[in-house]
Amino acid sequence: MFNKIHHLGIAVKDMDAAIKLYESAGAKLLGREPSKDGNTELAMLDLGGDLIEPISPLNEDSGVHKFIEQNGEGLHHVAYDVTGIEDVMAKLKEQKIELIDEVPKPGFMGHTIAFIKPESTMGTLWELVEDTH
Repeated sequence: MFNKIHHLGIAVKDMDAAIKLYESAGAKLLGREPSKDGNTELAMLDLGGDLIEPISPLNEDSGVHKFIEQNGEGLHHVAYDVTGIEDVMAKLKEQKIELIDEVPKPGFMGHTIAFIKPESTMGTLWELVEDTH
């Protein structure tokens, strides 16, 4: 059902500092933009073929802002590369796994995404990512 891990989402307070940190470790910045809802800023960095996505809140309404207040900075979600995101979502629902997004939506860098409730996945927020390019 999942092809591989697509990226790790890391909640950060300061996007510039996060990018600088990962670049100092050898990562290459692939993109940076606000989220579709305008509540967060996203970046994608490639570290030897593995992707890291720092996420920083742009306002106090952001779920990432609330996450950082409750948990501090750090791992926010694990994203999985999938093919046929709607079929994968249907299979997860059959397994009684609760979805946050009932339908896939446009995501960062032109991907199609959907989130899965952490209560259904042993406490870890999952993101499904389908590259539609």
